[in-house]
Amino acid sequence: MNLTTDFEEAIRPVLDALPFEMALRRLVVDGPSEHTEASAAVAKAIQDPAVAERPDLIAGLWMYVDELDKSHEASQDLNTPTGSYWHAIMHRREGDFSNSKYWLSRAVHHPAMGLIDLTGGGAGSGTAVAAYDAVDFVDRVQRAHEREDGFHPELVSAQCKEWKALFEWCIHQ
Repeated sequence: MNLTTDFEEAIRPVLDALPFEMALRRLVVDGPSEHTEASAAVAKAIQDPAVAERPDLIAGLWMYVDELDKSHEASQDLNTPTGSYWHAIMHRREGDFSNSKYWLSRAVHHPAMGLIDLTGGGAGSGTAVAAYDAVDFVDRVQRAHEREDGFHPELVSAQCKEWKALFEWCIHQ
């Protein structure tokens, strides 16, 4: 992940407790977080001065450890396209798909959406970047959820790329 030194120090314990390749695996979180150690690390990280005054980062960190209520609390009062985008992701992950689309309409064309690389390569890899469509992604997650089809590596991969793009965008703003 592309972090600045201040943020790296603050959130390193979160990433150590829950490595990125293990995070955000549930498309719809239908119970309490399974990441108690990482949740405790987030509770400590958000007290760090580098993070404490950044509700956008706080919403993202709680999202990372599947603490949707806490992510919601941080994002709902952030009246910006970024707050709306975190809010939309949170509602999608709780299974409230129509509400997710509402919040996406308030985050339309968020710059982070243009950073989401849905191909396997990534920036500079020589592979074309697939266009990201947030509303279509909500629909795809909803269909998977309604089918109770829990194994969707391509959707989980997109969800991880979406989180990473938005979180890194927030860090560098």
